[in-house]
Amino acid sequence: MSKPIKISYIWNRANVEQLFEASYKYQFNNSAKRYIGWFFIALMQYGVVVAFKKEAFAILLFSTVVLFYWYYGKKWIAKRRANKSFEESPFKDKQIEMSIDKDGFTLLSNHNEKWSWDEVQEVIVLDDDIMLYRHPHFHYIPANGFESIEEKSRFKSLVKKYGRLR
Repeated sequence: MSKPIKISYIWNRANVEQLFEASYKYQFNNSAKRYIGWFFIALMQYGVVVAFKKEAFAILLFSTVVLFYWYYGKKWIAKRRANKSFEESPFKDKQIEMSIDKDGFTLLSNHNEKWSWDEVQEVIVLDDDIMLYRHPHFHYIPANGFESIEEKSRFKSLVKKYGRLR
């Protein structure tokens, strides 16, 4: 049996920001809801045009507010929720340590909490970082959480072996 893969990093605001941006983009790009949203936005933009032509300022105001919400508001609200969650988290500014082997994941910093490979739905490799999805949460592993590039490569191989790599 090979030695377990060790991951260690500090869960701080910078990591929360990176996780938010990565998970928001990932969820948007991999959700069927986005097509419904695009259709809805097309209707709203059509509503803006009709409101100008008919001089219906109530429809114009409603459509404009909905468009601003879609393009700016929902991300801002989600980001505020993520920051609030971080502020209330028991892991705020604490060392996170994980050990990964053939049995699954062990969170050493959380009283040796164990996750089997079946409990982890997928592991998403971003540019340099990794997101682990265990329903209902994403868990972020920054690139500097691994001891070396070889450890990160071993991690990816192990995840691929269990069919969780995306």
